[in-house]
Amino acid sequence: MRIIWHIGWNDIKIMVRDKVFFVWTLLFPLVFIFIFGNLYRGDTAPTQASLMVLNQDRGQWGAYFIEKIKSPGIAIEVIEKEPGNYNRILVIPKDFSEKIAAKTAQELVFKKHADANVNAAAQVKTKIIQAIAKTITELILHGDRDPDNFFNNTPEKHAKNQAFEMTPPKERHQADREWAGGATPFKNIIEIKSQFPEGTLTKTPSGFDHVIPGTLVQFIMMMVLIYGGISVMTDRKHGVLSRILFSSASIPELWGGKFLGRLLMGILQALILIVTGILFFRLNPGNYFLSLLNVLVFSIAIASLSIFIGSVLKKEDLIIGVSVLLANLFAALGGCWWPSEIVPQAFKTIGMISPAYWAMDAFHQVIFFKKGLADILMNFIVLLGFAVIFTILAIKFFKIKE
Repeated sequence: MRIIWHIGWNDIKIMVRDKVFFVWTLLFPLVFIFIFGNLYRGDTAPTQASLMVLNQDRGQWGAYFIEKIKSPGIAIEVIEKEPGNYNRILVIPKDFSEKIAAKTAQELVFKKHADANVNAAAQVKTKIIQAIAKTITELILHGDRDPDNFFNNTPEKHAKNQAFEMTPPKERHQADREWAGGATPFKNIIEIKSQFPEGTLTKTPSGFDHVIPGTLVQFIMMMVLIYGGISVMTDRKHGVLSRILFSSASIPELWGGKFLGRLLMGILQALILIVTGILFFRLNPGNYFLSLLNVLVFSIAIASLSIFIGSVLKKEDLIIGVSVLLANLFAALGGCWWPSEIVPQAFKTIGMISPAYWAMDAFHQVIFFKKGLADILMNFIVLLGFAVIFTILAIKFFKIKE
């Protein structure tokens, strides 16, 4: 083991002495992080949803229903005819009041544009469902009231009802008693809250918490494949590998040392970016242990691939070209440039051939989903499967001399 460590550590020292080492490990990644982190960090302001309402109702229930939809987070525009362009529109039919009076079923039409904001649409749908529940509750409680008295919505009564709805629940019972002699205001006996199931991703991965892991995965591939591949090729051409075997090192120890060197390259790259991200970009790595374990398993796979590339390719410029191509291809397919959660399912399925996909998915599970080891265990198994395949290829084509 001492010989393996000596060979691997010597490769790291040679790499660090390279003048462009910190360009690849720090400068370029920081440029990527700064640009794409600010580009994709998203809007943190609350979503202001807009809703057009086409009220065709000939009675008073349509206007009543619109009042129940109104909310500080929703801008409602009542229109007379359906426009050609809209984000979201609710159509209240002509016989809305008539069917309510007759106590018969009816249907409200809600339409939204395909490109409209998903969060705003969910917000509007929630308010519409709440308005339906409130209307039904009002009918159950006060359905036998005189219609003229029911809709006697003077400014004074409207202000009184609004104040009642803003009254804390514990104080509403007393308010009911005080107002019992007049038209009883609406009672919120039904309360609807929107809530995501536990573990659901409530926002698309974005900002520095997505960009930094994506950059980390991409540059581990790029740096380890380029540096690792070129050093294997040059050591073979210059007879360094042969001279190492003249010492007490065996071929398995020589291969193990080269593998360890490339593994340390990947871990070093990751630590530099993680520490930089925490210090300067407020990176939230989630569970530190799982994030670092993800880096380790991913680096194992890429270290074996770099030895394979350095063993089969004989020119430096060819190794650089192939390494850059593979790193960018794996990064694009694997969700380093954009979250895999937003791409079509077919593209996502194709992306599973990339080791980067499984590493990025593990990062997202830990950082955004707050998942544990059991939830990302399959990611590690797949990455180790890649490592086994790459290791078999690397051992098969590993050569001591030309």
